[in-house]
Amino acid sequence: MSVPSVIEFFKTQFKGDKVIWRILFVLSGISLLAVYGSISLIAIDGTENHTTSFLLKQAFTLSVGIGIAYFTHKIDYVIIYKLSNLLIIFAILFLALTFSSAFGVSTNNANRWIQIPGIGIQFQPSEFAKLALIIYITKMLSVHQKNLDNPKKALYPILLVTGIISGMVLVSNFSTALFIVITVFVLLIIGRIPSKQLLILTGSGILLIFIMGFLILKSPSVFKRGNTWQNRIVSFVPSLASQASGYDISQDLIKKIDNYQVIQAKIAIAEGGIIGKMPGNSNQKYRLSQAYCDFIYAIIVEDYGLFGGIVIILLYLVILYRAGVIVRRCDYTFPALLVIGLTFSLVFQAFVHMGVAVNLLPATGQPLPIISHGASSLLTTSISFGIILGISRKIESDHSQKKEEQ
Repeated sequence: MSVPSVIEFFKTQFKGDKVIWRILFVLSGISLLAVYGSISLIAIDGTENHTTSFLLKQAFTLSVGIGIAYFTHKIDYVIIYKLSNLLIIFAILFLALTFSSAFGVSTNNANRWIQIPGIGIQFQPSEFAKLALIIYITKMLSVHQKNLDNPKKALYPILLVTGIISGMVLVSNFSTALFIVITVFVLLIIGRIPSKQLLILTGSGILLIFIMGFLILKSPSVFKRGNTWQNRIVSFVPSLASQASGYDISQDLIKKIDNYQVIQAKIAIAEGGIIGKMPGNSNQKYRLSQAYCDFIYAIIVEDYGLFGGIVIILLYLVILYRAGVIVRRCDYTFPALLVIGLTFSLVFQAFVHMGVAVNLLPATGQPLPIISHGASSLLTTSISFGIILGISRKIESDHSQKKEEQ
């Protein structure tokens, strides 16, 4: 098959925003290189077959992700609109299964995964819940655009569903629950919820954060993972150590697991310099237990330097820009809000991940979209890309049809 025919095939099959498609493929390629350069535990093991199988698994997952994005972009967003309530029901059911002994999988004292008995397939319901919630909220905001002054129509149902999902996620994952709440709040702003209602929500949110922070510092046992959250807060703000109940002030902070990981990530970034150590030459991958997931950006900077780190940032910013282009061409509220919500979620998560790596934010465990190793995040992110591209494809098709009719 000649190069021109391959290019023509991609043009005819991969429709929608071509720039976003290219970025998706580029991020997938970067993922393979980054995962290869960050498989610390496997590198220590020194087993070549083990390393190869790990990379093949990542390549397979990325291929599946691109396939999912491709098939999703063929779906009319009207179908997604109609399925929004059903998706929310499934999201709540999946989250409920994490509390079940038959389906829930406990890792580090947190039930974030469910496993299908007899098959061994695991996935993280919170990733699906984020996606389902964004779709549901954009539907509610689009349906009630003309009566948003009445909070009973849109705001209260949105807050109820958000409270249920974020509350269920909070039990095992504080950072993801907070991430969900912030994303919802941004959607409410963009969705034109009246400023008076937003001010009340902002005040209530700030009060709730202070109460949560106080309880985590003074009575961490109230929450199942309260001690872990307390350690992360104190590791990020050491001056709070004296205020934290039950916290061992005499213990050297560098021995705290989360703080140790962040310190190693900072060292990786510092050692990367301008051009980096070149692929696979990272030293910090041997010290970062989650190098191929939670701290993969730090390894990328160590291997590819400041230049590589800036390229990653620019790629996500271009996605944000192209989403803006798609939104400006939308004729209806639902697809416009859906593109904004999904894109904000992707880009915000990317910058949170990078913020943790450079110690601007406390450790959160948020993966770098598409690039980090992890099937649940990668596959749901691929669905998000597919929906965005599907809306872009539909817009292009509609505009072409209008031109033909003229």
